[in-house]
Amino acid sequence: MPTAREIALELLPSFTANVLKKSVCSYGWYAAKIDRNPSKESMVVGMGMHAIGAACVFAKVPIAPLHYVKRDDDGWRGVFERDPVENVHVLPHYNLLYVTAREHNYTAAKMAKLDRALRDVLPRILPEDYLSPHQLWQFTIYYNLKSGGTPWLEALAHYNKLMETLRVRNVQPAKSGA
Repeated sequence: MPTAREIALELLPSFTANVLKKSVCSYGWYAAKIDRNPSKESMVVGMGMHAIGAACVFAKVPIAPLHYVKRDDDGWRGVFERDPVENVHVLPHYNLLYVTAREHNYTAAKMAKLDRALRDVLPRILPEDYLSPHQLWQFTIYYNLKSGGTPWLEALAHYNKLMETLRVRNVQPAKSGA
């Protein structure tokens, strides 16, 4: 069975094309794109998308799968709830993560950063036995960078700055009454 990172690399070209077009697609749609049975293997896509999300953290790019991937039935995905570490560190910031993913203007260069993170950076620094997307996320939360921070805390600070920029952009000047 391929690792979550390997599945993410399979998905990334189609995902990138859709994000750049601002097109939201289902897990089943992506399963079909990588020659998997959409009715039986959408969970495999979920693992790959969760790994892409971890790569977003390393690249300090808003977590695109939160907005650009949906369930076929439009139900809640339950992302970050099942893993206790993600539940404590990531889930409380879900609204921030979702809004920044939805409102961000992704570019081909930013999406290429995800490919580099998945293809080059993570394999170089991850322990070889980190195969699941939850292990990738835990790595983003606990890995100590040379700056003294962690990828998660640095990305979270970046996402908060993006959110503040969005707030300032959306504030309308007060109209003077006459």
